[in-house]
Amino acid sequence: MLQYGNSPISAFFYPPWDVVLNCESQDIDSANKLGELALNLVSMFNTKSLIGRSLYVVAALLSDSKYPVRETMPRFRESYQSALKNGDLKVVGYCDKHTSQYSYFVGQQLTDL
Repeated sequence: MLQYGNSPISAFFYPPWDVVLNCESQDIDSANKLGELALNLVSMFNTKSLIGRSLYVVAALLSDSKYPVRETMPRFRESYQSALKNGDLKVVGYCDKHTSQYSYFVGQQLTDL
C-alpha cells in the first residue's frame, strides 16, 4: 500500500479505508490499527487542521465497532476542542451530535451535558 511513505494529508485518507475494511471484510482489528495509524500520523506531522477531523472519523466510524461507547466519548471531546480551536465548525457540530447521541445511549441525562 505504501510505496513512497506518508504525507500529512495521509492521516485524513486512512479512516475511510478503515471503514471499507471494517464493513467489507469484518476485520475490525486491522481497521482499528489503520485508524490508530491515522491518529499517529496527525500527531507526528502536527497537522493541527486535520486533528479534529481525523479524530472525529475514527471515533464515529471505527472506534465504536471495537470499544464500548463510553470509551469513544473522550475522542469526540478531543475532536470537538481541536476543531473549535481551528475553526472547523462542521466537525464541531458533528461532535456535538455524536456526543449527545452517545450520551443518550449510555443513559446519561442530556440536561447534564
